[in-house]
Amino acid sequence: MKRRTFIRKAGMAAAGALTLPYILPSGRLFAGSGNRLVNHVVFMLFAGGVRHQESIDQGYLLAQGLPSTGNVMRNMLAGPPPASNLVYTPWNPILSTPLTAKGTLFKELRYSSGPTGHFNGHTAAMTGHYTEASLNLNINPEFPTVFEYYRKHSDPARSAINCWWISEGLGPYPALNFSRHPDYGPLYGANYLRPISTFGTHGLDYLSAPKSFQPDDVQRIAVMKEFLDANFPKSGAEYAGISNNPDDQQLIKDFIQTTLNKTADGLIEWPLPPGISPAELTGDLITIAYGWEVLKQLRPELLVINSFDLDACHFNFTDYLTFMHKADYGVGWLWNKIQSDPILKDDTIMICMPDHGRNEKPNTVYDQNGLAAFDHTSDDNSRRHFALIVGPPGKVRQGQVVGGAGNPVGETIDAVPTIAHILGFADSIPAGLLPGRVWHEAFY
Repeated sequence: MKRRTFIRKAGMAAAGALTLPYILPSGRLFAGSGNRLVNHVVFMLFAGGVRHQESIDQGYLLAQGLPSTGNVMRNMLAGPPPASNLVYTPWNPILSTPLTAKGTLFKELRYSSGPTGHFNGHTAAMTGHYTEASLNLNINPEFPTVFEYYRKHSDPARSAINCWWISEGLGPYPALNFSRHPDYGPLYGANYLRPISTFGTHGLDYLSAPKSFQPDDVQRIAVMKEFLDANFPKSGAEYAGISNNPDDQQLIKDFIQTTLNKTADGLIEWPLPPGISPAELTGDLITIAYGWEVLKQLRPELLVINSFDLDACHFNFTDYLTFMHKADYGVGWLWNKIQSDPILKDDTIMICMPDHGRNEKPNTVYDQNGLAAFDHTSDDNSRRHFALIVGPPGKVRQGQVVGGAGNPVGETIDAVPTIAHILGFADSIPAGLLPGRVWHEAFY
């Protein structure tokens, strides 16, 4: 049986269960009040640790002792590309105008407290609270996530299908869809997805290689089920936070089935320039592509996506530049897709922000081109990063730059209150729960 034929005929329960362990419930929530700027926010964590020198400052290889400067992020930032010593294959920008012209660039943000680790950085960005060295990677964060604030304080209430957390990697990152906070927690969490697991080779092979059960097998399974039912009377549905309501469950199952079929049939749109082989795809680009599928098919109001391949900078500076360049292309591609959609076009604000920066001094590792690698060990340079907010004219100030070297404006923890402001529920969050502020400079 052909793979795509089997997938079309596969049971919806199997599709719904495949590597999507954090499907959460809707329900009657607290109501809040406030005026929205738009109805959709995409928070792109341009993550993996991004040095200011190669991004905002466009220093390219200056840190390597080579007199080569240039912009490797031409979809997000204005500036000419490197003219010499190319160590990556440049792609022409997909956008005719960089995103800095379509919004406000906070040129210098501060990651003010705690270690500059990736899970720490993601946690700070998604909860609005810095974390310390004692952070436990195996448990959900202490403070509520942006998803929980959104679902608890939006008016009217929003169900889990309206907010999604999509990550390039697994590890501890699924834990960021809800917190351990006693007033929030899984009841208000987001649906979580790692596309490369669900829709990649392993996911397709899982559905295309079903196990055939013989009558004796079925009988043994029935006996085991009877034993478990008798000794463990609670079912999964009786525990809070493990299912959407029936209508949303069906929508999610339909989404997974449709997207599996599109993947098997080669119909997924990839963030690649014309003529570039899918062999050039990165984990970041795959994540962005399926993030677009979620946006296009489910229309969530809050979508958080991360990139992560840039973390190659620990050991390979050439790969770091390459992944930064490709992730930038993916961000431009995603914005282009949003602008092509009549529902999302004038009703979406996108925020791009690294999780943190990287060290000023290199480590002792050199790559195949003799370029030194860089870690992020909480030196001052690793606390420098930026944010870019783009959106419709009249809602977001266009072509504006705020702050700069020696004049930081804003912090990592400001992203959550800013999203709350955009979606109109900031005033409903209990006073004192969020220490950050709204980036009002970006909005009219």
